[in-house]
Amino acid sequence: MTWWMWVLLWLVLVVGAAVVLLRLGLGLWRKGLAGLAEVERASQVAAELSEQVSRLQAEKPREPVVTTAFDDPVALRRERTQRLAQRTRARRRQAGRGSRTLGRTTTRAARTTD
Repeated sequence: MTWWMWVLLWLVLVVGAAVVLLRLGLGLWRKGLAGLAEVERASQVAAELSEQVSRLQAEKPREPVVTTAFDDPVALRRERTQRLAQRTRARRRQAGRGSRTLGRTTTRAARTTD
């Protein structure tokens, strides 16, 4: 082989290695950018969750129900029913459903289709 064949061979090897390294570097760059985008999205979700936790901690905690063996069972049952009704109304207001629940309308719809 002549000397120019050796130069040509080494030139092809060096250019090939540069192309391979360039492709690997470009793939790594793209994966890094995608990773940074995911980190940004995760930080936004963490901020939203932190805000929700602080909002939930600011709400007034429920008062514990203390009963004794000598309390009137009818009055206790009435108080429990009232508390449950208040919580149900509050949940419906918060969900924006009004007075009808989704379960009732779907069961009626299921009955009419059968």
